[in-house]
This record gives sequence, structure tokens and C-alpha cells, in this order.
Amino acid sequence: LSKEVERRLGTIPDLLSVQTDVDRGGTELQVRLNREQVRRYGVDPRAISGNIGYALRGRELTRFRTDDGREISVFFQLEEVDRQSIRQLRNMTFKTAAGLEVPLESLANLHVERTIGGIRRENRQTVLTVTATASKADAEKLFGLVDQAMAGFEMPRGYRWDKGTRYERIRDSDEAQQFGLILSVTFVFLLMGVLFESFVLPLSVIVAIPFSFLGVYWTLFLTGTPFDVLSGIGTVILVGVVVNNAIVLIDLTNRLRVDGHDRFSALVEAGRHRFRPILMTTFTTIAGLIPMAVGNARMIGMPYAPLGRTMMGGLLASTVLTLVIVPLCYTYFDDLRTLAQRVMGSSVHRSHPVSGGADETSSEDDGAQTPV
Repeated sequence: LSKEVERRLGTIPDLLSVQTDVDRGGTELQVRLNREQVRRYGVDPRAISGNIGYALRGRELTRFRTDDGREISVFFQLEEVDRQSIRQLRNMTFKTAAGLEVPLESLANLHVERTIGGIRRENRQTVLTVTATASKADAEKLFGLVDQAMAGFEMPRGYRWDKGTRYERIRDSDEAQQFGLILSVTFVFLLMGVLFESFVLPLSVIVAIPFSFLGVYWTLFLTGTPFDVLSGIGTVILVGVVVNNAIVLIDLTNRLRVDGHDRFSALVEAGRHRFRPILMTTFTTIAGLIPMAVGNARMIGMPYAPLGRTMMGGLLASTVLTLVIVPLCYTYFDDLRTLAQRVMGSSVHRSHPVSGGADETSSEDDGAQTPV
């Protein structure tokens, strides 16, 4: 099975070498008895196994005590000159039931095979590892190629294969980053809802986040940078950074509308006043990230250039789109909020009608009474 897996993985161009535990192990001499010959000559299989073990590995027979009280172990073993080749082992003779001596090669087949250095178990299961050395660091792409290479390979009953502990760590890390991303977006949305006193207008700010991810994608694609753990961390950081420009723009727009400006003029005025500060803060941040994005420095064993490139691409895209998309979305969601208020207001008006008919009837009745 391991040889078939090794053959399939060897078809992947990005893998430089593929090795199994068998390749990393040593060689051993295997002796397989010919049961028919053993029964024919009447030789005890246990005697064959025991004599081979005594001849090659040796066996302690007894301990000899000297006159001065020391103990010396006595071993039974063939001399080194008599156990240097397989041919010598094949010529080892065994006595049959008829009293004849037959060589080992007449009773068994001897051959040398590679074997694993030891039996390894994980979670009470026997494991054999196939290790591949890759020429690229894009683990996600490599795992996809492995799935393609192993497609259609049916393991026998009781056997299974997986992509190893590194794949499990990457998958757990991706799930943790996705959860952190969702959590950060939720916190940002709730905080802006409290500050803006509305849960509709913050949506116009939240739209800056997916557009920043668009910038991340193209930056990593154009620079040939794989999306790794540090890139994922950069996307989580971007959630709290890219909304700053949109918050500044929307906050000034709301204040101008409170001062009496209509929505369109407030957006134009806010964009005119905040255009220069937004560009200054963005480009100074990008300038500070350049050494990280182009350098070869490493952190905890991995290059952190993907983190810098992720931040730069996200900031640049969100800044450009903030000045165009955010005002557009603000207008749309503001209309949506106004429409919702009208619908809610009309519903409340219909559920609480004002009627004065009873009072008028009562007054007319009072007026119709004959005074006494």
C-alpha cells in the first residue's frame, strides 16, 4: 500500500521527493520456511528458528564464577567468520528424523528485504508515514494536488489514509481564523451601531471590509504570495483598520446633516474635508509596512512578508473604494432606513386610530334635551 501511495505522490510535479518509513528503515534477512519440505524431512520448525537465533544473535547459557568471586557470562554463538554472508547461513545443516543432515536452503527461502525501523502507533492505531518534500510553500494547493493524486485509490478494509498532522493543524488554524474574522466583524458592527444610534447606517461602513479583501486577493496574486497563517491574521487585523476611514467620513456627514445640510451636500462636503486626511493616514501606514512586505526577516520560523502585503493591499483598496462605494451605500441604506421608518409609522397609526364620533353624538344628545 505504501508503495502505491508513493507512486501516486511521485506524479505530482511540485514534490521533490517522496519517502516512506520503509525507505528510511534498514534491511533484514527474512527466512520463510517451506512447510512441505520441513514435514518431509521431519525437522522441528522451532529447532530451525532457535538454532538460527543462537548462531546469529547468540544466547547466554550460564554464568561462570571464578575463584576470585567474579561472574562471567557464557554465550553460545557462531564465530564471526562463520556468519559473514547469507551463503554461510544457507549451508547451516539441521538433523532430520532419519538422522541425516540437510542444509537450511533445502528447508527455507532466504532473501533480504527493506523494513521499517520500528512500529509506530497513534491513537492505538498502527501508522506508516509517507513523507513528501515540496518545492513550494503553498500548502493548500499541495493538499489539493494530493487529493487529486489519491482519487480512486481504494484502501482495503481496515485501512485508511489521511494528510497527516500538519493538514489537521492548518485546518484548525483556518477554522480559528474564520471564527475570529466573524467575531471581529460582529464587534465592529455592534460598536458602530451604538455610536451611530442606528443599526442600518453601520452597514454602509461594513461594506469597506469585503472590498479590502478584494485588494488582499489581487495583491497576493500579483506578488505570487501564498495565503498562509500570517495572511489570515492580516485579514483579521484589517477588519478593525479599514473601517476607520469610512467611520470618519460617515460621522462628519451625520454632523453636517444635523447642522442643516441636505444629504447630498453633506456627503460632498465630508468627502472634500476628509479626502486629504484619509490619504495621508493610509499612505503613511503603507509606507511603514513596506519593510515588512519586501524584507526577508522571519518570525517564529516563517516569513512575515505575507502579513505586510495583506495589510498594504487591503488598506489601498479600501481607501480608494471608501471615497466612492461608502457614500453610495450610505445613500442607499439611508433611503432604506427612511422607508422603514415610514412603514413602521404607518403601522402604528393604523393600530391606534383617533375617533371623535362618540363625543359629538353625546354633545348633540345633550343639546337636544329640553331644559327644565
